[in-house]
Amino acid sequence: MLKIINYLMKITISGTPGSGKTVIGKYLAKKLHFKYYGMGELMRDFAEHHKLNLIELGELLKKNKKLDKKFNEYIKKLNNKKNIIIDSRIGFLFIKKGIHLFLDADLNLRARRIFKDKRKLENFKTVDEVKKEITKRLSLERERFRKLYKVDFTNKKNYDIVIDTTGLNAKIVSKKVLDYLKKNDI
Repeated sequence: MLKIINYLMKITISGTPGSGKTVIGKYLAKKLHFKYYGMGELMRDFAEHHKLNLIELGELLKKNKKLDKKFNEYIKKLNNKKNIIIDSRIGFLFIKKGIHLFLDADLNLRARRIFKDKRKLENFKTVDEVKKEITKRLSLERERFRKLYKVDFTNKKNYDIVIDTTGLNAKIVSKKVLDYLKKNDI
């Protein structure tokens, strides 16, 4: 296991839909013995409870800024935690003194991953349906966060580590992250 020098380490993971945020976040959390917080899961649970799909949830959040900010207040409260991994598109914006990671991958691969995962609220019949959905969702989220927080979460300048996960498994991606931490004496 990696020796953790910063006992208050926080790692945020952002990225495009299907890039591996949840898989990598959970893998790293297990490897480092950190607690994992998945905002995507929180949002899916909320959407399911309110009988919304993810596009409808995005539209609701775009119209209801108070609700959107309420989700993000939850992230801000995690600043008081130590040794955590937060899977959130805009976690980098709210988590101070953290290591911020951005994951991306080829659109076709991301769509195949999501299609194969059979996630909550995602009942796709074809990979092409997934591609259309995640392209639209990414566009809605970028627009929403630009309006709400004046930030583009896809701007790689916001991150300490950027990894293209195309052709990589969780073990390889996690090794890249751990190597970065080790190299930077974190």
